[in-house]
Amino acid sequence: MGPWRAPRSNVLAWVFHSFIDELAHAAGRDPLAFRLEILGDKGFIPGTGQQGIPYDVNRMKHVLLHVAEKADWGKKTFPRGQGQGIAFHFSHLGYIAQVAEVTVSKEGKLKVDRVVVATDIGAQIVNLSGAENQVQGSVIDGLGALMFQELNIEKGRIVQSNFGDYPMIRIADAPTRVDVHFLKTDYPVTGLGEPALPPLAPAVCNAIFAATGVRARQLPLLRTDLSWS
Repeated sequence: MGPWRAPRSNVLAWVFHSFIDELAHAAGRDPLAFRLEILGDKGFIPGTGQQGIPYDVNRMKHVLLHVAEKADWGKKTFPRGQGQGIAFHFSHLGYIAQVAEVTVSKEGKLKVDRVVVATDIGAQIVNLSGAENQVQGSVIDGLGALMFQELNIEKGRIVQSNFGDYPMIRIADAPTRVDVHFLKTDYPVTGLGEPALPPLAPAVCNAIFAATGVRARQLPLLRTDLSWS
């Protein structure tokens, strides 16, 4: 829960949407349909979200359906070792949903092949390329934290001393594709620097489960054996 980009939201989104995914699979339900159902039809949920800001259920459902359409959710057949995962999160006034497609070798080597992102941050984006870069950066930053970034404390001191033993994500581990889609809606424009990061970890972990049956319960992923047979 230490501070990093999108404080609190990163870890909470991973916990929430990993568990929701577990519930969907335990019920034998499609993960997308399950999420749409539990969101309900209340419209606004008052007093929730950050700083007591109402949560607009319909905006999130729209984003979820859009990302599912763009990612061809449920329309692909994946061999064992490949799969799709979905997650969404509302943070910093942004409504974001993501679908990750991954390949996991039998030895447990993870490759994120594609991430599809749908965002609703309001009525207008002035600098489209800058906005796309914000989302792509969030995806890559979130993936690096999910896969590698670990700090260990022994006898009151942090073990890692520099980037030699605190690895950052490199090009070979970055997603091959990050597809970004913006929904223009009749709401005030909000920021984009943080809300696209939190859904990444659960989307990837849910895709790992779909591919291998292995459920990650610790961060970073280097703590989890992803091998399968």
